[in-house]
Parts: sequence; structure tokens; C-alpha cells
Amino acid sequence: MGRTGWIILAIILLAAGVGSFFLEGISWVTQETVIDAGPIEVSAEEEERVGLPVWVSLILVAVGTIVLVVGLKQPSKG
Repeated sequence: MGRTGWIILAIILLAAGVGSFFLEGISWVTQETVIDAGPIEVSAEEEERVGLPVWVSLILVAVGTIVLVVGLKQPSKG
């Protein structure tokens, strides 16, 4: 992998790490049918949430920083 590849990977990892600090997790809404009796249908919406621990964010930032340093130390072609 060349210098540009390392730097792009580092930017992705750093962005994911910093972004996960500010996001409280990923949430989505599911809709399920509670009662379905002929023409009468009752449904309920339920919000599901998956949170990311802080240590995951710290690891992403640390690995992104290491990858950035490795990428910057690679000799540039040209």
C-alpha cells in the first residue's frame, strides 16, 4: 500500500473514531403488528439502539493516528 492509501485509511479511522465520540450510538425504528384481526390492525413502533463504548472510539483514534504516522513516513513516489 502506498503513501496515499495509508493516509486515506488513517482519515477514515480518525473520522470514525471522532464521530463515534459525538454519536450516542446507532438507532432505528421497527414497526410490528400487535393485533391483526381481519380489517382491524394495531401496530406499534419500537426504537432500537446500539451504543458504542468509549473505548471503541479511543481505539479507532489511536489506530488512525498510528496509521497516519506510518503513512507519512512512507516515501512518496515521484
